[in-house]
Amino acid sequence: MIVFLTQYYRGLGHCMRTKFIAEEVAKTHDVLVVDQLFDPPISYDGCERTSFLKAYIPSDIKNIFNFIMSKELVLLRKKEWIKILDTKPVKLIVCEGFPFCRHQFSHEYFSFFEEAKKRGIKIIISARDFPWDEPHQDSLQDWVAYTQNIVCKHYTEKVLIHGDPNYLPLVSDRVRMNNPSEVIKHLEDKISYTGYVCNEKIKPHKKENNNIIVSTGLNKEEGMLVFREITKIASQFPDYKFIMPIANRYLKNIKAKTKDNIVMVPYIKDMYKILNSCSLYITYGGYNSTMEILKSRIPAIIIPRTDGQKMEQFVRCYTLEPFNFFKVVSKSEFKTLPTIIKHCLSSKEFPTKNSIDLNGVTKSYDAITEIYFK
Repeated sequence: MIVFLTQYYRGLGHCMRTKFIAEEVAKTHDVLVVDQLFDPPISYDGCERTSFLKAYIPSDIKNIFNFIMSKELVLLRKKEWIKILDTKPVKLIVCEGFPFCRHQFSHEYFSFFEEAKKRGIKIIISARDFPWDEPHQDSLQDWVAYTQNIVCKHYTEKVLIHGDPNYLPLVSDRVRMNNPSEVIKHLEDKISYTGYVCNEKIKPHKKENNNIIVSTGLNKEEGMLVFREITKIASQFPDYKFIMPIANRYLKNIKAKTKDNIVMVPYIKDMYKILNSCSLYITYGGYNSTMEILKSRIPAIIIPRTDGQKMEQFVRCYTLEPFNFFKVVSKSEFKTLPTIIKHCLSSKEFPTKNSIDLNGVTKSYDAITEIYFK
């Protein structure tokens, strides 16, 4: 059995990446997806699944981290992990993210890995193209680098980076976080680039309507800024309809503030189904949204979220933009949004094909099964 270890409590991006890979592996192997925390609202077709905190619902979302890290729940997770290793025929673990991010759970992950090592179970790290979360204070950089080195060198068989080094290598002029060049230098024999992991169901873009999809939500500062800007400029595009998917809890109150050619709809689970035919896509620069753009080759505008010091979206977007995959607009450039939208709607610059490696699902499957049979 192959276990995919992930963690859901903020955002689904990493869960979706795990989903696409796990479902491919499940075609030929028994797969168990273990969420260290809660049950993500997605399916894992063909996979067995469990989550350690599925019976626990936090009463205060704002203090969710304190809830998660309570002594009772930390001990519960460790017990549940040992139970899985003792009762399931686990041969290989694919761990998402750590040790490049989620350092607040380091002690827990080390105990998980140590229990696996005792039983002779192999471990693979699965990480996005830009795996680091954020810059750390100088006092923490050495510790973070040490953690990455010790985990990757002493516990893992392979580190899978789900990106294309021809476009965004781990060490470049743009990637200077936590002294990664020193970390990567010691791990070169463990690192394998798989190409980007995409939803294989996405088809090439073919415009069939005048819809502009704006998928930025309303639960973040950037989302509200985008919404306000769209309501200001929508009248300049009378032949187009702005479709804005948002969470149900915002839907009722926000509809009253919209214009005639702005349509607020409930969150769309399978966004790719409507992207193939629309005129333009405006979204954040998260991993999966960017992959939807690259896979479908839809004309797109990306507004990278920085969330304080987090630089993942910024680095990815501004590294890939020169290849004309999409246009990038920062918050400070919102005043130019009408001009950029008009340019994108009429532009012939967006490539009808690209050379970027989007075979991450297949190559991840090959790497995982190779270690499994090793």
